[in-house]
This record gives sequence, C-alpha cells and structure tokens, in this order.
Amino acid sequence: MIFPSREIYFSLSLLHLMRLENTTCPKTLDQWYELCHPSDHEKISRLEQIIYNTHDNFFSLTRKLYCGDGFYRNFRLDALIQRHSDGRPVKLFGNEVLGLSAWLDDADEGDRVECTDDSGRVKILEAVRVAGVMTLNDITLKEDLERENLTLRHEISRRIFSPSPQPLSLPKNSERSDMLFEVLSSGLDSALNVLTSNTQLKALKRSLGSLSLNVGIVGLSGSGKTALAGALTGERLDVRNTPVFIREGERECAKVFYQDGSVKELGVRSEELGSVREAARVEVTIPGALIPEGVCVVDTPGADSFEGAGALKNILPELDFVIYVVPTRARLKGTDYKLLDELGGDIVFVLSRMDTERDDSEAGRVMKTSREKIQSNIEAIKRGVKFDAEVIPISAKSAGENFFNRSSEGWKNSNIESITAILNSLGKAAIERALVSRVKKALNILAPSSSWQLEPTISRLKNSLALAQSYEAPVSPSSFLIPNPSFLISNSSLLSSLVTSMREHGFKSRFFSLKAFADTDKAVLLSADRHMSMKLFARLSHNLALEELPDGGASLGEWLCTGEVMPFGCVRLSSSMSEKILIAPPDHMLGAVDWPKLFADYVPVVSVELARLESGLADLIHSPYVTGLALASWVLVCPDGDLVAEGYRSKIKNFAEENGLRVPEFFIYDNYKII
Repeated sequence: MIFPSREIYFSLSLLHLMRLENTTCPKTLDQWYELCHPSDHEKISRLEQIIYNTHDNFFSLTRKLYCGDGFYRNFRLDALIQRHSDGRPVKLFGNEVLGLSAWLDDADEGDRVECTDDSGRVKILEAVRVAGVMTLNDITLKEDLERENLTLRHEISRRIFSPSPQPLSLPKNSERSDMLFEVLSSGLDSALNVLTSNTQLKALKRSLGSLSLNVGIVGLSGSGKTALAGALTGERLDVRNTPVFIREGERECAKVFYQDGSVKELGVRSEELGSVREAARVEVTIPGALIPEGVCVVDTPGADSFEGAGALKNILPELDFVIYVVPTRARLKGTDYKLLDELGGDIVFVLSRMDTERDDSEAGRVMKTSREKIQSNIEAIKRGVKFDAEVIPISAKSAGENFFNRSSEGWKNSNIESITAILNSLGKAAIERALVSRVKKALNILAPSSSWQLEPTISRLKNSLALAQSYEAPVSPSSFLIPNPSFLISNSSLLSSLVTSMREHGFKSRFFSLKAFADTDKAVLLSADRHMSMKLFARLSHNLALEELPDGGASLGEWLCTGEVMPFGCVRLSSSMSEKILIAPPDHMLGAVDWPKLFADYVPVVSVELARLESGLADLIHSPYVTGLALASWVLVCPDGDLVAEGYRSKIKNFAEENGLRVPEFFIYDNYKII
C-alpha cells in the first residue's frame, strides 16, 4: 500500500487465494476495506488507528474477507509499515495467511468455527487453551448431541411446559352473523344457478363449510411467508405450491386434501408432508400456536411460481385479511402490483428479514445505520402503493428460534408481537368479520354480471352488508331477506335457459372457429382425467348443470361418442349437437389405437390444468397418442384461467418444438370468459 494515495497492489498468489482477477481486485485501501465482513468493521478502525495514530511498524490482524466465489474466508494480515521520520506512513508491506491458523490466532477460548473435511463432512472445531497454547478441539459429536437435546427440550416445552396463548373466547353467533350467513349462503346458491362454472363463487360457497376468519400470508416466492407462519406456530411447514390452512388446536395434525377428493392424514413433521404433490390444500392444527380461536392463518404459495399462481388464485376469495410479505432490500415489482390488485380488501405489509440489515460503513465510519435502512425500505413500500399502508418490520428467523423462550430478548426484538396483536384484534369478532368480507367479495364477483336475474341477489347482499355495518340493535334475520319479484319467480327457468343458451352458443362458436376445425367439425377429447373432457363437453353441449355424462352405463375405460357414426366400439351419448364429439378414456386406460388415422378425421383436443401445466406437459410426452400430435393440428385446452395465463403460450410453443410436435392452438376458458 502506498500513502498518501492509499493505492494498493496484490501479488498473483494472493489474488489466486481470494479467487479474484487482476481487473476486478480493489485498487485502493478503502475498496479493500469493503471486502471485510460487516462484523469485522471494528478491526478496520483499529487498522486505521495503527497506520495514522501510532508509530507502530509491525502488527497482525485477523478478519474475514469476501472472496470472488461469494464466500467469506479468514485471513491474517502480517504487516510492516515504512514511515517518515515524523511518523507519517509511506508504504505498507503485508502478507496474508489463509486458513484455520489465521482464525485461531485471533480466537478466544470457547470460540467455534465450522469447516469441511476431505470427505465433505462438516466439522465443528472449538478453540481450547492447553498449556498456554491455543489449539483446536473437534466437538462435532458433542454439538450433534446438543442439537438433539435442544430438539427434545423444545418438544417437552411444547407438550408440557410452554404456556399456550390465552385463547379468545368466541361468543355464540349473534343475530347479525346469523343474518349474514343466511343471506350469503342463499345468495351464493342463487348466483351459482346462473353462473354454474364460476370457480370464485364455488370457493366462497366452500369456505362457509368450516367458517373462520382467514388471514392469508401472501407474497412472491422466497419472501419469507413460510418463515412467518413458523414464527407463529413454532413449526416449519414447508409445503410447496399448496396453500396451508393453520389453526390452533388440541391435537397436532395435518390433513392433505387432494385434487381427486381423497384425504390423507400426516404428522406435522412428517417428511411426506414436505413432498406433497397434486394437493388442493393442507389443513393443519398445532397446539400452542399463536393464533386466536376463530382465526385461520393461510400460508400461500408464491404468486410468481409456475404451479403456485393457479393454486393461489383458487383460494383468493377465501382470504378475509392479507399479510403481504416483502423481504428487506427488495422493491415492489410488477407481479406484486398485479397480485395486490387481485387481493383488494384489508392488507398490512410485513418487511421480513430485518435481522439481515447491517450498518453501512466506510473507512471505519458508520454512514447509515441498519435502523435507517429499514425505515427507508418501509417508506419505499408506502410510496409504491395507492393506499395508506401499514408496514411492520420483523425477524421471523429470530422469532422462530425463540418461540419456546418468549421472554428472551431475541423474541422481543423480532417484533413478531406486532403480528400477534393484529391476529388477536381480528379474533375479537372473527366470524362476523369473515362474513362481512365474504359478502363484499361476492358483490365484487357479481358486480360485472349483466344478468338481470342476479339483480335481486345483488340487492339482497348489498342491503345485508349495509345493515351489518350500521348495526345498532338485534333484528330478525328474516327482515333482511328481500323476496324476488313475482315475475322473476314465474319466469326464472325460462330466463335461466335463455341466458345460458346465449352465452354457451358464443362459447361453442369460438371453440369451433379455431383454425384446427377449418375443414371438420369433429373433435376427440383427451385428458389424463376424463372429468376435464366431460367439463368441456358440458360447455359445448349447452348443459352447465351436467355433473355426470349420461354414459349409458359405460365404464371409465370405454369411449363415448355423439352422433350415429362411430369410428369403433363406443357408447353413444344422446346430444342435440350437430358436431361430432369423441370422449376418450383417461390416458392411462387407452388401448391400442391407430392414432394418425383417427387424428386425420377427428381433431385432437387435449385438456390440462393450467395450474399444473408443466407436469401435465411432462405426462403428455408419455401418452400413447403423442406420436399422432407430431402429424396433426391439435388444440390444448385449459378449463381454468390464471393470473399470468398469457405468459404460458411461449412455454407451450417451446415444449412442442423441443419434442417434435405440431405447435397447438391454446384455448383457455374461465367461467364465461375465453382468454
């Protein structure tokens, strides 16, 4: 190092040790300081003192330096300073020593360090003074035993000694909540008679079965949602791409609800729970969780993950309050804003991982404190949204580590109690809040509808909501039920048929206007689960109420067909459709078929779920008819829309080209919309 310019030069051997290139290495002493680990900033101040404020010519200093491969390593600097006669530094000559010896020279007795041996096993070494000399002692086995002991103590604390949070007693349902429940339940039934395929209305109806105030923990992948849920429960429930509904309960239990309707009960810490796939939701009860009675915390999938986006959209109508998690140092992105528009309602922001913030220092001086940096992040979030947002910084990691020691400084400094205070406040009228939220969501879903058949339902919901929000005295629920006008009752079936027919004719016209049907009106419906083919057939045949096909007693492995002419042995379906439709058995039950010959006459229409598009395409490669898709024009159909449906077109195009298939037409429908 040369003074006063503070220029610095490195030997090639040191650059090699630090995994740096000559073009990227520091050029000045200040840039050299920037490579020091934040915890070693005090040592930088000590070095500056030695250089400028003492007459010392020799010194040694051990600290961690950031290397070019992204890791911090321990280096000991042994230095000689050449000075003027007045003590001013002229040059500094130094030698850097890398390794455990460098760490040991600066260690105190009892300090520990991790290292990896030649076989790749992580070992824990402890500094011990023996006969006046500092040595290293391998305590890996001892540390493993301590971890096991700590886990056991946590389990004992959970089951016996750890005080459960004082549950908020849930009062018996008031007449107000009874009224809201009755109006909402009947209103959803009426709406579903018209909008029979509306997945959002179905989700609202489903949510009334096990009513609680659902607090969704929402955000992008890796933002810290699961860590926050763990800080409230003492358990890490890492279930990928599946919403997890968490309640406090007497028995520790995890129930997995699969897409096919089956249910499986697992242990909360079961390895099988972490590898759950093809599930619609997981419901968990955990004794001692910091969740008041009547409240359910929902750990949601990442909104930007391929599979998670569809799963999240399916449960949005069930979320009554949202905790939106943003990691510190991050900024709100386009995907965040898109999701916030979808959410609406009551939202509080959480700034996660505040424990990772460190003071910014330069030349040993603190330029910006961690507290100032956190406050800057909070202000950035507030400026980025259109509403008056509350932003709460927390350290979920610190809270999770101290869950069983809630009198510790780590727990208090984590600020997690700000979140539990919100949950306790919501729990004071949980059921009523949930019902008010669901009524608002129902109105938002129905508002765009142009059907005058739904006007009485919308009016009834609006009146019940207004009366609930201005409630002063108990009123009989029946007084809020506004009867339908007599002309609507007498003509309801006629009107329903007319509205359905108009909309469904438009749907069928759009479907058969695809380029694949330019020269034919014949389609063969294929899917891994025949239910999706049946759903599409129901839309094309103008029968939205069709729960099961009139299959004439056909088994799941038999083909179904409309029209008189059948290509091979099929069970004929009664239908007024002029178009000819074949419905194939599920992919795994298909027998030997001349697919190129069949696809020359019938356009193949393959149905997959958009939320599981990647796995669906992977399964398609192994289907028996995939070779036929290399020759024929075909259509890929997704029955449910998605937050980012348009972005999947390029994925499908790449999939087809990589596997030698014709690029399909992409047809997505969601309720009465065609995307």
